[in-house]
Amino acid sequence: MTFFSKKNLSGDILGGVTAGIMTLPAALAYGLTTGLGATAGIVTAIILGLLATLFGGTNTQISSPIGSMTVVVAFIVTQEVTIQNGSLEQAMPVLIMIFLLTGLFQMLLGIFKLGWNIKYVPFSVISGFMSGIGIIIIVLQVKDITGVYDSGFKSVPDIIMHIGYFLKNIHGNTLILATASLVIIYAFPLLNKRIPGSLVALIVVTAASYFLDMDVKRLGNIELVLPKFDMAFGALLQDSGTILRIVFAAFSLAILGSINTLLASVVADKLTATEHNSNKELIGQGLGNLVAGIFGGFPGGGAAAFTVANIKSGGRNRLSGLISTALLLLVMLFGKEVAALIPQAVLAGILTYVGIALIDKQTLRKMKVIPRSDNIVMLTVLVLTVCWNLLYAVLTGLVIASFYFMKRMADVVETDTEKTKIDSLVEQVVNTMEPDQNLREKICIKTIRGPVFFGFSSRFLTSMRNLSDQYEAVIFDLSMVPYMDYSGVKTFIEVIQFLNEKKVNVCFSGLSEVNLTLLQGIEIIPKMVDSNHIFDSVEECIMWLHVPGHLKNVFEDQDKLYLPPAFTPNGDGINDDWSIANIKRYPAAEIAIYDTREKLVFESKGYDKPWNGTLDGELLPVGEYRYKLQLNNGTDELMEGSVYLFR
Repeated sequence: MTFFSKKNLSGDILGGVTAGIMTLPAALAYGLTTGLGATAGIVTAIILGLLATLFGGTNTQISSPIGSMTVVVAFIVTQEVTIQNGSLEQAMPVLIMIFLLTGLFQMLLGIFKLGWNIKYVPFSVISGFMSGIGIIIIVLQVKDITGVYDSGFKSVPDIIMHIGYFLKNIHGNTLILATASLVIIYAFPLLNKRIPGSLVALIVVTAASYFLDMDVKRLGNIELVLPKFDMAFGALLQDSGTILRIVFAAFSLAILGSINTLLASVVADKLTATEHNSNKELIGQGLGNLVAGIFGGFPGGGAAAFTVANIKSGGRNRLSGLISTALLLLVMLFGKEVAALIPQAVLAGILTYVGIALIDKQTLRKMKVIPRSDNIVMLTVLVLTVCWNLLYAVLTGLVIASFYFMKRMADVVETDTEKTKIDSLVEQVVNTMEPDQNLREKICIKTIRGPVFFGFSSRFLTSMRNLSDQYEAVIFDLSMVPYMDYSGVKTFIEVIQFLNEKKVNVCFSGLSEVNLTLLQGIEIIPKMVDSNHIFDSVEECIMWLHVPGHLKNVFEDQDKLYLPPAFTPNGDGINDDWSIANIKRYPAAEIAIYDTREKLVFESKGYDKPWNGTLDGELLPVGEYRYKLQLNNGTDELMEGSVYLFR
């Protein structure tokens, strides 16, 4: 937790001042929008901002009333006032309970460490959300930029659809002030990058409008009056309908506020190259909302726009958030008269700049090279954020992104064409077998890469049902399967039943301990696949299937001498030496092994210690070696052949 650093002290001060100045008008406006009054908005900004800064998990986060939460709070306030026959005072006990529970729910989300889930939100969703918030902020400034306040168009879609009305009725002085503010914000950094252009614009344009006596709409007087109400909470607990209404409203606000806050934290991470603590952030936000509700405020959250303004102005530590809160408190206590002179057009210019900064222009410029699925998710979230609902926009984006992810996983989880190191080793093993055995045409190796889940199941089943009749055995290589869900296991049951009906031998290789336990628990092993058919590696399984009788699953002539055509002395415990089956039946047997230049590399009588692929303690190179085996069993029988060594 970093509160300040001497190296960035000036940046934190400027960032805090800028954020505080921008938060003030928004907090007042949001308070009025909820129907609870401007004071409720500033109380929320001060208390939530202070506690979230002290106890939250994002160093640069600026917390205050936010647009999405304000809309929901306004709906809840209207609903409760209507239920109480138009009396805000009588509705206050229910509203306070909702606000307190909102904070409590957020704290519980953090305590139970659910905040980390924000890491699983795809960037396409975050990008669409950022750009959507930016557009909303810009559109909502239209009335303050044009000076048209009597249009009656308040929602973003309505303002966009009726933009012509605003353009036809532009108020000249208001447009001049808003334009001048934007020009200063963008031009001043060319002269001095340490002082934020938004702060300069606020001071210069406000002073100019005052001394030139320009007729424009200003913030006006701010009254610090806390609402009065009867805290009759006992009666609330006697009505189950009221309790359900309170819990549902609080939970909805908590979820919406948490998503907004954590997305704002991700935005802050992106701009500062840091990593926030999601769970700690939710605890801090929840505590702030809970205390704000006690003192007449309403739930807010991390404000992406003000957080960006803080960072863009130099804020990097918690000191910036404390300064922002302190500035709000000072202005409300001692600077109400000065704040009342600020033209709303200036604030509109500042917020327009913030909105433009929030739009993810880098991603929008790269849409031609970004995968189409990511573009669809991003644009869907953007449009729904602007035209519908922020919470539903994010949830919809997550659902669409999840479906695309499952489809991509299903596309790549079973791959027959891509060659891996394992495939190369298997090719080497098969190449050592005698050509007349045609193992390459008799054994099908299905290497599955990725999780075996429900999105993979149907396609896998279809591919196995189209298996060629020439195969006598199928090896399922699961060495790259991290986990299997029940749908995937059920598919394996259907596949194995189908293969059993075709008299095809089924083997598993590379099963992790977890997956092996699962298959045993479902009783695929040993009821459907014998335990002898479970191998640590594909090459080991190939060598086992090469043993006479194993391919057809006929276990006869078990005493027959068998010389493996290959082995892998790589120290993994699997085929580390050239083990000749049943050689102990010939204790007088003599064996000699030569390299391609007929150099003797190994000899033994009785073969009590198998060849391990070394000569004088040195590893021998991979390749083909010739052997001569004299059984010395009363005959002159001499067996000759080759064995392939590879690692």
